[in-house]
Amino acid sequence: MKLPFSAGPLSALVLAAAAFAAFLAGCESGDSYSISISPNYAKLKPGQSVTLNASGWENYSWSLSNENGAHLSATTGKSVVFYAEGGASNAVYNVTAVAVGSGSSSGSGTNSVSSAGYTAKAKIVVE
Repeated sequence: MKLPFSAGPLSALVLAAAAFAAFLAGCESGDSYSISISPNYAKLKPGQSVTLNASGWENYSWSLSNENGAHLSATTGKSVVFYAEGGASNAVYNVTAVAVGSGSSSGSGTNSVSSAGYTAKAKIVVE
């Protein structure tokens, strides 16, 4: 390829640096972390329960949007049990899992992140 200008040593260096920067701009830096809850939706009747499992990280903190008529078996761990006790008809509960602490994403094992803060939600309807 013929350049429209004289490519002296400095020009060649600038072109090489620009090409390298363009290459790096197209590359992803690090892993992309995401977590999920399975199942992420459930319909229950009062007295029923469902086990929710988080994946994509090592440690989780769990919370429930409304504890009126429902509760979780734990606030930490890879899985929790949601218990529907009753309450309002067609009550909707959002269960949130937050990745906490240091760890690495599932399948990666190479990069670690501290205080992750990645979240996933599940929706539970109690009829």
